[in-house]
Amino acid sequence: MVAAAVWAVVAGYRSYAAIGEWVADLPADTAAALGIDADRRPSEAMIRRLLQALDPDRLAAVIGAWLATQLPAPPAGTRRVIAVDGKTLRGSRTSDTVARHVFAAADQTTGVVLASTDVVGLAT
Repeated sequence: MVAAAVWAVVAGYRSYAAIGEWVADLPADTAAALGIDADRRPSEAMIRRLLQALDPDRLAAVIGAWLATQLPAPPAGTRRVIAVDGKTLRGSRTSDTVARHVFAAADQTTGVVLASTDVVGLAT
């Protein structure tokens, strides 16, 4: 179910209801490939409870680690180049909180984000 939710988000579905609709509309063979019984699709409430129970940092780490194993090896005689970048997320600051800062490492060739973390303690 987590894989289905990830694919739904990649496809542009952002709310729990939208993810539920995406899962409900999956062709039976695609649902089966994701481990979902075609005749017993999860409800929006079940999807919401599952996703809220996940540790988002752990999920990001697991996905990043898996993506790292999927990258092609760099050509012979070269090294993999990892780019690091920090960002302040626009719209994350409210009247009660400072803006959220994140730091990420990405494979320079493919652009795949290998790891990302919040940076705590910066003032804006």
